[in-house]
Amino acid sequence: MAKPKKFKDPKKKTRKEALKSKKKRDKPCIRINFPISPEQPDSSCTSVSSCNTVSESFSVLTNFENQTDYDEDFEHSKDLHRKICQEHQKTWYASIKKRKFITTDLKDYAALLGKGELCADHMPASDLKLRNKMGGFLIDEMAHLFELGDADPDLDFQWISIVADKYMFNERGGTAEIYKCKQAAQAVLRNHTELHCIGVIETQPIINYPENQEGKMFSVHAHVFCWGPTKQTAKLKRHAKRFKSSITKLPIHSSRVYHAEGSFGRLGRYMVKPPYEGKEVDHTKLGLGEACLRTARRVEKFHHLRLFELNAKAPMESLIFGVREGVDVRKRIVKRMKDWQKTRKGEEVKLGHRVDDLFEDFLKDNSKRLKNYKPLKVKFRKDQ
Repeated sequence: MAKPKKFKDPKKKTRKEALKSKKKRDKPCIRINFPISPEQPDSSCTSVSSCNTVSESFSVLTNFENQTDYDEDFEHSKDLHRKICQEHQKTWYASIKKRKFITTDLKDYAALLGKGELCADHMPASDLKLRNKMGGFLIDEMAHLFELGDADPDLDFQWISIVADKYMFNERGGTAEIYKCKQAAQAVLRNHTELHCIGVIETQPIINYPENQEGKMFSVHAHVFCWGPTKQTAKLKRHAKRFKSSITKLPIHSSRVYHAEGSFGRLGRYMVKPPYEGKEVDHTKLGLGEACLRTARRVEKFHHLRLFELNAKAPMESLIFGVREGVDVRKRIVKRMKDWQKTRKGEEVKLGHRVDDLFEDFLKDNSKRLKNYKPLKVKFRKDQ
């Protein structure tokens, strides 16, 4: 009698399929470049060595839909930004909600996140509802800049990222020099270009760098949207000597912005996105002097916790800066943020004067699990 035919269980993988899946999981991350504009020759490059160095943008992509194309329009950009803020509020809250609160209150940390009907009085960068609103205001300004480009076809638009080793610090208890990074970026753009600029300071974990150090590094860097006359970036890169980067090689990275609503809107929301994705270094390529940064495969809960702490200690407006006409753009965004905060519904918790103590007490309450971590210092003013 013939044996009945065996049918494959669709949920069960064959040995060959299981091996293939394992190889895929173990495969290093593929570098993903942030699309600014169609590929084109860089007319701003000169014979200066820094301009010829192989480099990589210091940007990361989110995991939401439509990430390989431009946004549809400015309203679509706002909608994507809102979804990202909502999702990341859950991520940051998950990093803290199951910790111990002996001398502290979970309600205070929820207020720092802008969760529910709670908010903090000092408008921190960790407030994801506020960040969502600020992103909308910035995208409105990008729409205005897009109209300027329509009216003047000769107007050049550039996307610039500025990175430096001296603004990196240890995740276990360093100092985030937000003010100094912001001042340095403003100075080099003001002194060595004729561009108008609006920029935002971002902090990002480098999860495996340095290789043999207890505690890895966080990087404070600037993303800047610029507009003005053409052929400005070559001179800017020639004067990048004050910026040294051991992992990007080229500390000032620039790309020409494609004139489309989806391009402008996407860059607007990218500048103000919550800092939740990290980078990792390919140490073999680093040793060879090649481009070595790639998007991190995973950012751990303690990274999210530290990013939450950093942003809770810095007012949202302290991360935004402008150069020339960009100063007025910043003023309009900050004014709209403050006006929105005044009419915001819910309970405002007075936390601005004690946010440092709040995280110091939190680390004491959780000293067993977080024994290697000290409170982070965030310097966002000149007098700090």
